Amino acid sequence: MDIGFPHCEGACTKLDEDILDIPLDDPDANAAAAKIQASFRGHMTRKKIKGGEMDRKAKDAECANSTRGGDLRNGD
Repeated sequence: MDIGFPHCEGACTKLDEDILDIPLDDPDANAAAAKIQASFRGHMTRKKIKGGEMDRKAKDAECANSTRGGDLRNGD
């Protein structure tokens, strides 16, 4: 069965055919896909935020260990 996918070239496996048979208008399939996407997006956001916290902590430590003289409040 050739349905226009060049990677199959008439040699699609049973798994490839099963994947292609998923009804895209099925509400349960759409709900499952939305839940998977939301979970992944949350994971990526948490990962990004955690990375940002690590960068911020490193910058804060760098600023605290700075040997710059003078007090900015007094205009030095």
